[in-house]
Order: sequence, then structure tokens, then C-alpha cells
Amino acid sequence: MRKIILSCMCILSMNSYSKEVISSYKVSRANKNLQRIADSFEIKKKLNNSYVVYVIKEKTNDFKLLAPNAKLLDLDINKSIRDKELNGYHTFSEVVSKYNDLAKEFSDIAKIEKYGVSKKGLPLFAIKISDNVNLDEKEPKLMFTSATHGDELITVEVQMSLVEELLRNFHSDPRLKRMIEEKQLYFIPVVNPDGFSKRSRYSSGRVDPNRDYPWPKKPNRVNKVTCIKHLINFYNKHDFSGSMDIHASGKMIMFPWAYTRKSIANSDFKFMDNLTTSMAKTNNYKHGPISKVIYVAKGSSADYYYWKNNGVALAIELTTTKAPASSKIPLVVDEAREMIWQFIEAF
Repeated sequence: MRKIILSCMCILSMNSYSKEVISSYKVSRANKNLQRIADSFEIKKKLNNSYVVYVIKEKTNDFKLLAPNAKLLDLDINKSIRDKELNGYHTFSEVVSKYNDLAKEFSDIAKIEKYGVSKKGLPLFAIKISDNVNLDEKEPKLMFTSATHGDELITVEVQMSLVEELLRNFHSDPRLKRMIEEKQLYFIPVVNPDGFSKRSRYSSGRVDPNRDYPWPKKPNRVNKVTCIKHLINFYNKHDFSGSMDIHASGKMIMFPWAYTRKSIANSDFKFMDNLTTSMAKTNNYKHGPISKVIYVAKGSSADYYYWKNNGVALAIELTTTKAPASSKIPLVVDEAREMIWQFIEAF
């Protein structure tokens, strides 16, 4: 079994954290430039009469031209994450070590698949879980991704906890056993290791990784983010039946389209609407198309995965903060567990 090895040249220390500064603003829903704002900036959340927008420092002047009356909410959304020692959260090297250890301990049902390296030379990898892990069986393949945004630390912890739960309970829990016997599950713990290692939201070049995918109106878009380019190749190689891109925060379960307010094909809409309705009953999350639950966003993962092979593609926003106190991690895992198990069982 191939094992991922990190050299000391690749490990980014606390002292090397990026100076990426992102501010959050409240923009009125009456702003006539909302779509232009969405095309250039990240609309993070819908409020009653406004939206929360993330703006990187270097583009503040451009933003203020579009939204001169926007209210500043937080000058630096990740200052607390960068400045605090978050005990109970794993570093990237610890994540790699943990997944290697799990693949070694449960080698009959788990293995590491490396699919590239990031711009900074960090490994991009998935752990595959299946009862015949070395075979490519004619079973549904499902992909779960976390930390597309490097500051969403809780997503990595939730995925890691549930991966370990699947593996350790394979022989004792009939429900989990069926999942592993009937599906091929691929978990990618850190999509954006360059950002995650620095507790930065975006990737090299201050580009939002979740706006870097092609979409139907821009099918030939060239990726600016190395880790997304490799992930797209990995996805296309495996022809996944379903995908779940796990983010934080906002308590939402969403599906395409993001790039337009138009609905996806009726049969697909019915399936995904019914599925997310059932999933949301387990944790009271909001659910529906991304463009309606939040706003129109071009270049998202869910749109790409659905568009390319008609896969069931969900975007999840966990809990209410990107890095809750470590004592709260088990509660967020409990909040996500049944939702994720239902997704696996839907295929």
C-alpha cells in the first residue's frame, strides 16, 4: 500500500501563516449591483433583508464601488483562528498521519489514493473505503470533500470522526457494514491543504477554490487553483454517482443550480429535493437549491459535479461557525452523522 509521506519542506508552521485578510460586510438585498457583487465576491449567507459578503482586503475598493453603503461586520474574519491555539483540532500533517494509520489498520477495507500535489507541494489524497477495496466494482461511487475553504476547520474533524466510525464498526454495526459492502466511498479530508495549513480561506493567488470550477455557461474555464484542477481530474476519473462538498457554516443542505435561479431537470430536482428534505429532518438544516437558499454563485463544485455526469451533488454548510470550541466537535459530529448516513443509503 502506498503511504503518503510529508517531508519537512512541506509542513507549514504557525509562523508561516498567510496574511490573507478577509472582511465581512452586510449588503442590502435592494442593492442593484448584487449580481455583480456575487460575480466578484463570495456571498456567504442570506439574512432577512440583506446578505453577508466576504471581501479580501486587496479588493476592498472594488467592492465599495459596488456597495458604498455596505456595513462592515468583521474587519478580519479569521483573526481568532490564526491567533489562537485550537487544541483538539488536527494540523495537516496530523491529518495525513491519521489517515495513513487508519488505512494501515483497516487495510482489508481502506486504502489511500493520492491524486496529486498542491501548488505548495502538499499531498492531495483520498481514503477509499469498500469491502473489496482493491477492486473497481460495479457499485455506486460516492465522494465526500472537506476543507475546500482552508479556514473551515470543523469540516475536517467531522469527516475524520465519521470515517473512523465507519471503519471501526464495520464488523459490529449492520447498517455501516451494508454501506461499505454496497458502495465505494471516497473521503477527501482536505481539498485545499495550502489554505488549511495556514488557516487561510482561499488558495494561492487569493482565489476562492469554490468559484474555480467550470459551469454550463463557461465550460472551458481554465482552473486557477491547483488543488481544484487535480480534484476535477480525480472526479472525472472515477465517474462518481454522488458527491457531498462539506463546508461551514450556516446549517444548510443544498443542491444545484448555483449559477442560475433556473431549476435542474424535473426528475433530478424531485430526487434531490426529497433527499435533502429527509436529511434536513435529522438536524433542522435549511435545504434547497444553492441559488435560492443563498444566492447565485458561479463556479461552484456542486454545479460542476451535477453538470458533468448528472451526479447527485450536494453542498453542506455545517453548524454556526468554522471552528467551534473543540469541546463542541462531538456535538457537530452528532448533528452531521445521520444526514451523511442517509446520503450514502440513498444510492
